Amino acid sequence: MASPLPGGSFDIAEIVRLPEATSSLRLGPPILSLAGNRFAKSKPVATQVQVSAEDQPVRVPDGRVSRQMDLALTNPSKSIELRYHLGGVTIRSIPSPAGRALTAIGPLIRDVPKSTRVAMMVSGNTVLNIECPAVRSVSKKTCWIGRPPQFRVKPKLTRDKAVIVVQFDLPRPQ
Repeated sequence: MASPLPGGSFDIAEIVRLPEATSSLRLGPPILSLAGNRFAKSKPVATQVQVSAEDQPVRVPDGRVSRQMDLALTNPSKSIELRYHLGGVTIRSIPSPAGRALTAIGPLIRDVPKSTRVAMMVSGNTVLNIECPAVRSVSKKTCWIGRPPQFRVKPKLTRDKAVIVVQFDLPRPQ
């Protein structure tokens, strides 16, 4: 679940249900290569990262994920929740109306099978549409259903293809 913030970053909640309990988590910035060349220079960084495993907090060094890291869990867990701000993923959409932007979003969790299904939602009054660049069919690349302020990605993507591009309008500076 993702919502745009005024500066162009996104507030994200990631909920993971594993088939078997795990004693560690591997996290890393989203892999944006599926989002296309326009995001090639992006440097995604998750800040203010909070992680809970079965409702027990898990320490994330500096509350930041800018590179791949492994976290040890106190107790083996099947249910993980992450909350964070994702930055370094927004670019201005050119040519488009002033203030139009694109953001690429993908999960931080890394150590789940590539075939794991991922449900993605985006909410916000400034969100215009969602594209699934890893979907092969051109007619299905625009992949959202719903209406403002709540959009859902139509197909459940597999973990290895779980990257979306969100088009939205940035607020005017105050």
